[in-house]
Amino acid sequence: MVNDPRTLHDRLVAQPRPADLVLAPDGTRLILSVGALDDEGTRYVSELWEVDPTGERDPRPVTGSVQGDSAPVFAADGTLTVLSTRGTDDPPGAGVWTLSANGEAERIAHHPGGTTAFTIAARSRALAYTAGLLPGAADARTHGDLLQQRQRSGVTAILYEATPTRAGGVDLGPAEPHTFVLRGDAPPVDAGGQGLAGTGDMALSADGTAVAYTRAPTSTAPDTNVVVMADAATGVERRTFSRPGHQYYRPVFTADGTLLICQRQREETYDSEWRVTLVAFDVESGEETDLLPDFDNWPWPGRAIPSPVAGDATLWFTGDERGHCPVFRRDPDGTVTRLTASGAYASLCVTPDGATLYALRSTLDSPPQAVRLDAGEPDQDPTLLKTPGDLGPLPGTLTEVHTTADDGFALRAWLILPEDAAPDVPSPSSSRRTADPSPPGPAGHGSGTPGPSWPADTRYSCPTLPCPPDTGNRCRHAAAAGTAAGLTATSSP
Repeated sequence: MVNDPRTLHDRLVAQPRPADLVLAPDGTRLILSVGALDDEGTRYVSELWEVDPTGERDPRPVTGSVQGDSAPVFAADGTLTVLSTRGTDDPPGAGVWTLSANGEAERIAHHPGGTTAFTIAARSRALAYTAGLLPGAADARTHGDLLQQRQRSGVTAILYEATPTRAGGVDLGPAEPHTFVLRGDAPPVDAGGQGLAGTGDMALSADGTAVAYTRAPTSTAPDTNVVVMADAATGVERRTFSRPGHQYYRPVFTADGTLLICQRQREETYDSEWRVTLVAFDVESGEETDLLPDFDNWPWPGRAIPSPVAGDATLWFTGDERGHCPVFRRDPDGTVTRLTASGAYASLCVTPDGATLYALRSTLDSPPQAVRLDAGEPDQDPTLLKTPGDLGPLPGTLTEVHTTADDGFALRAWLILPEDAAPDVPSPSSSRRTADPSPPGPAGHGSGTPGPSWPADTRYSCPTLPCPPDTGNRCRHAAAAGTAAGLTATSSP
């Protein structure tokens, strides 16, 4: 344990950042991506590690993995598949690679300029990936020719004929992300463009016959996006789903392929508040059903996980709740059960029989750690698995505290105290409010380190006052800072 601000800061910067936990189809292997500082200490690079699902063995690097491997996904036959820039001298850019059990790597998909995201069907050889096409390019070959022409001519300009032109602080274009599907030995099929601001948000049905993806909003409808479902073999559009003033995210097919589950986000207006729910589209009729009409919280940020058993309508998801991000289970009759009481969860995985869940759990004082959960037990404590990047104890103590405002509104905070704090040993107080509406700890941003409000100098008591989204934007925690002494400690994560 350290209590020197500079030393603590250095430890936090160097702290590995686990993310992207995936489970093998037979439930025997857990793989995650770990971001670590490069040799120069100037940026983070991804490495793949294997975690023992039983929690008995120490984590180990994946055989054959190299720095830069990321976004692990298991194929139907259990082959580990990743995004990687290895061997990309001709042509440059990331491609999709498989890693055999003995570490042999083979590139199975590539695109001029690189691939940015991919997914694999649960029970077939189908692979969908996102890659760009320049204006005028009909396929990967002509796209590559146009890229070479731009490079030879020294052209770097981008012509925008519509907005948006930037997203996430990055200039968009000139290539538009497209969804490609690769089935067996057939050439890739273009299933359509995602818009300049496309993010690679896509899904394949378990049998690999259908692909779904989101198409980004346009300048004419900036608050509305479109969910596109297409034939995976031909790329022909089958159906689109859209609703004015709403955006859909993270599509996923049910095991039998009859429903497409998405997050639906209602954009805020002067007359309605911002709201998130889960919906199901009937792939034949197009009928849309709200799966959580009476759920008070927001089911995000992660993708919902449907039951792997065909015909079972059970699904699991995460959602903000009073500064935590628990795991919830929705039964076929619509009953919602909270499975965890504390911590922020991400990267949910379910075993083939639907009985056990794996996830990454983080708290304000702990980086993401792989855990095992019972798929149906309410408010359980997770079984912790040995995970790369264990930070160890932090200086000071952390307690969750609660109070009630004059109008009855519940307020909560995290109280951080020095190690030697006691009623007869008072310490100076330094309060701060986290304007960031993410769950406690790194889960909201994938930072892999404790939350941003942990004080570097723990000689001071510090009530950190988050503004959780489930409060409906009624952020009154700032007022509580001045009356922190009135807060009542009720739990500690």
